[in-house]
Amino acid sequence: MFTGSKKELLNLIKRKGTIFIDEAVEHTELAKTTLREHFLQLERDGYLERDYIRSGPGRPSLQYQLTPKGNSLFPSSESVLIRKLLRYLKSKGDEETIEEFFQAFWEERLEEADKRMDESLADDMQLRVEVLTLMLEEEGFMPEFDLDEANGTLIVKKCNCPFSEVVKETQLPCKLEVMFYRKFFNKNAERKTHIASGDHACTYHIPLEK
Repeated sequence: MFTGSKKELLNLIKRKGTIFIDEAVEHTELAKTTLREHFLQLERDGYLERDYIRSGPGRPSLQYQLTPKGNSLFPSSESVLIRKLLRYLKSKGDEETIEEFFQAFWEERLEEADKRMDESLADDMQLRVEVLTLMLEEEGFMPEFDLDEANGTLIVKKCNCPFSEVVKETQLPCKLEVMFYRKFFNKNAERKTHIASGDHACTYHIPLEK
C-alpha cells in the first residue's frame, strides 16, 4: 500500500515501537520537514497516534506509535491461526462454543459502538455514520458510505474483510454483521453483495425511513 519514504518510516516505527521525530531523522535520510508532513498525514489517515512525553522542564516531546490500523499493514498469521482453531473445535463437536464466542464478540462490538455515541444525539444518523466509519477503519474494513437519495437508502460498503480466513470455516461473522447493522441503526438492514460469495466488497443497504 505504501512505498518509498512513508513505507520506510512505518517500518522504522514498527521495529522501534515508538519514535520521536528527531529519532526518525537519525535513522532515515529524510529532512525533518518531510518527516513532519509524513507523520501528520499518517496520523490524519489513522495509521499513527501521538503522545506527549515529559522528561523534565520545558515543553513535552512528541512521540508517535502505530494504531491498530497501522499495525494491520504488516503481515500477520492470526486469522489463519484462528481458522485452524475453529476447525479444531468443530472436529471435537464443540460448535456451541464457537457460536457463543462470536455472539459475545459481536455484542461487545455493538456495546462499543453505542458507547461512542453521544446519548443526547442518539437519533442523529450522521453521528452514527461517523462512529461506525471510525470503528470499521480501526478494524481494517476499509469502509465507504454513500447515500441513495432516490431510494432513501444509506449504503455501507466494506472493501476489505479482516475475517476472511474465519469465514472459510464459519458464516457466523457474516450473519452477525447483518444483525449488527440492524441493531445499531434500528432499521432493517440488508446485505446486497458479499466478499465471501465472490463480490469485490460487502455492501449493506439501510433504509433511512423506518
